[in-house]
Amino acid sequence: MSYEIRYFSLPKVGELEQNIQDRFENSPDGSLVALADGASTSLYPQKWAEILVKSFCHVAENPIESIRRSHESWLQPSQEIWRQYYLTKLQSPNRKWWQGGSEIKNRGSATFLGLQLQNLEPQNLEDFPKSQWQAVAVGDTCLFKLEQETDNLLTFPLTAARDFKSTTLCFESLPEYTSFPPQFAAGWYEYGDIFLLATDALSQWLISDYEAQGEDWKKMFYFQNQHDFDCFINQLRQQKIIKNDDTTLVVIKVSS
Repeated sequence: MSYEIRYFSLPKVGELEQNIQDRFENSPDGSLVALADGASTSLYPQKWAEILVKSFCHVAENPIESIRRSHESWLQPSQEIWRQYYLTKLQSPNRKWWQGGSEIKNRGSATFLGLQLQNLEPQNLEDFPKSQWQAVAVGDTCLFKLEQETDNLLTFPLTAARDFKSTTLCFESLPEYTSFPPQFAAGWYEYGDIFLLATDALSQWLISDYEAQGEDWKKMFYFQNQHDFDCFINQLRQQKIIKNDDTTLVVIKVSS
């Protein structure tokens, strides 16, 4: 199977596109996809989010199994990359006063969601090949999968709008600080299925609309271009039914 991937992102009102703290990455074949949301209250969150998604999507071994064995061990190479980035900034003769951080703002923090799509070989000749998805998450960046026959919406790791809080769980860019253990999920997929990855503001609105038995949430599965996405999110913001935050959506359609 192949995967059609579309990516849309809009900064919070009053911010520039280059200041978006969300970062997205996929492997060349589309079977690995990751989305991270850097916490704006942390140090170099955009860079930390970028390091995390690249570390997940460009590896030789199964990243989810590596994280399952030990998320601390999986994080260590990424944390060292971030540390070196920070030291380079710290040693720059032209650095601004704020670039060194502070006693409180001394590390990067980010939510993280990784999705792996696998075609499994049948164990018996009479069996059909199966396609399995696996996901890993920490925080409130969420995965969605619409069960087309039942119209049920799978959500992971948060399942209710009330689960979203003002502070969230994160991976930390320094090993001296405890990163929260991630959660895992898995299931099956087939041709025509569509997955969504979304950062917190959009995830919370989508689940809220689904809980209210609305219909607008379904539009997230079918956006084709950035302009339509921007118009829709700006309309939600004007109606004050979505949080004013960096808003990112990744749409993955399973093709033949």
